[in-house]
Amino acid sequence: MTHIETARVNEALGLQFGVIRDAAARLSSEDLEQLESTIGEMEQEILKLKGLLEGLPHRHH
Repeated sequence: MTHIETARVNEALGLQFGVIRDAAARLSSEDLEQLESTIGEMEQEILKLKGLLEGLPHRHH
């Protein structure tokens, strides 16, 4: 990957990590319905992150 491609990948991954961190910060055991909703949101965002990672070219050392 070129430097520009690497920077774009890092930016996309960073944004996705931020979304997941924001959802994790909202986790609370006080409201179980909200907890379930937030966990569902996190699951969807983690799937998006996995998709991003699967789309990256991998180097085999």
